[in-house]
Amino acid sequence: MPAGLVAVVLGMLLAFAGTGGEGGLVSDGTGISRIKHVVIITQENRSFDSYFGTYPGADGIPMVDNQPAVCLPDPAHGGCVKPFHNPADSNVGAPHSHNDEVADVHGGAMDGFVAQADKGLAGCTAVQPHCSYRPAATTDVMGYHDGTDLPTYWDYASNFTLQDHMFASASAWSLPAHLYLVSEWSAKCTTAGDPASCTNALQNPDSGPDPEIIGNTLIGKCQSAADLAPCKEALVSAGISPDLAAGVDRLVNTSCKPTDTYNACQAAVDAARVPAALKQQLAAAATHLHLPDYAWTDLTYLLHQQHVPWNYYVFNGTEPDCRNDAATCAPVKQDSKTPGLWNPLLYFDTVKQDGELGNIQPLTNFYDAARRGALPAVTWIAPTDKVSEHAPAKISTGQQYVAGLINAIMSGPDWNSTAIFLNWDDWGGFYDHVQPPAADANGYGLRVPSLVISPFARKGYIDHQTLSQDAYIKFIEDDFLHGQRLDPATDGRPDGRPDVRESSPLLGDLTQAFDFNQAPLPPHLIADASTY
Repeated sequence: MPAGLVAVVLGMLLAFAGTGGEGGLVSDGTGISRIKHVVIITQENRSFDSYFGTYPGADGIPMVDNQPAVCLPDPAHGGCVKPFHNPADSNVGAPHSHNDEVADVHGGAMDGFVAQADKGLAGCTAVQPHCSYRPAATTDVMGYHDGTDLPTYWDYASNFTLQDHMFASASAWSLPAHLYLVSEWSAKCTTAGDPASCTNALQNPDSGPDPEIIGNTLIGKCQSAADLAPCKEALVSAGISPDLAAGVDRLVNTSCKPTDTYNACQAAVDAARVPAALKQQLAAAATHLHLPDYAWTDLTYLLHQQHVPWNYYVFNGTEPDCRNDAATCAPVKQDSKTPGLWNPLLYFDTVKQDGELGNIQPLTNFYDAARRGALPAVTWIAPTDKVSEHAPAKISTGQQYVAGLINAIMSGPDWNSTAIFLNWDDWGGFYDHVQPPAADANGYGLRVPSLVISPFARKGYIDHQTLSQDAYIKFIEDDFLHGQRLDPATDGRPDGRPDVRESSPLLGDLTQAFDFNQAPLPPHLIADASTY
């Protein structure tokens, strides 16, 4: 990770401990209970139309005589931009905060995408690679890919089930999206350990840049090569002076070269000769720096209560999402022991109290579990930047990575009892023509690609139901928890979530993507696959 990403506060250490739960599942081998392993693979930042907008039979881009029938205004350059085939392997995307989604949807007109892309790239220059700078970059959001660009994903769609009305659970960006994938909510809590202190917070569930714990060093997501403001705001809100924040920034800049890898920078910072006075200040400051505390109830709490084993696998590497409405940001470090936007469970009180921090593991452990037939009942898999398809990561690399994950499952003993839910966390600023339905105060997000891959998936079927990623948790609850919901009225941990998402009358039935009476589909291995 480039050294320009970090600012260092010395003197804190988190100890991570915990073990995976033991299985307590009973299956009668019929219906949904034929599924003993659910694997949720989440990729990043693509809309349904950008990936499957021309897939035969799907609710794709409006066409007349095989030509796009829509043209979106381009206020910055004049005229309008139609959807177009974009074979580029690397894309730009656009901002994807809650406000950006509201602007993209534009009251149902679905015509704000190009304007928001202009906004997101304002100020980018050719010397800021993470901006994905190109003079015509803003039209990128209107580009779509087809089966020649996405052979793996279209292959899965033709051999398993494609869902063309899967809406993101949160009308926001990656952190709320990943929180919804494990807890059905995005909130901010004022009292550690008290779910009743949590209130709705769709855009900013925590108080500042995610810290990263590495050895005895607390590293914030601060850009020393650019604007220090995000870091300074977090430090000042923790009672740390602006002067000290600047001192932290100087420490990193004097210890690391812009071309350093993350590990090289970390080693240089650890070896730096820090003046004793600054070291004392930093140590004192660290005791005041607030770490997010997610006190509301997540799905692992219910799984733990009923002795259902789970794992959350994290691909060690980097994560590029932005908190400031930019299209893309320079990546920050990510690993299984580092709380982050794509790895939020480390901040949940329930995970810590249940002694299950150890269930959050590096991705290498997943391949081993798949090979041995030792997958838990519930698995989440979070990518790293380079395989995530989060712009500007290469789409081809993402497909190879996903194919490697699915090949590993299909080649192991657990395939015949597994359901794989492949999804993308949010739309990433890319065009989609379908207005999200009104769900609750937080709303559904824009459509994202979604595939069900299982021996019992309906082959070549397109599921047109209205769904959201909440359906994954509902499926898990119905399969392993006897239908228990993440409901503060029944789970013993009252919190302020606006509703029980899994019980929404809008939400379709995910089991319709399955035929549990069919002869199990055989493994469908993809040759162009990578294992990490």
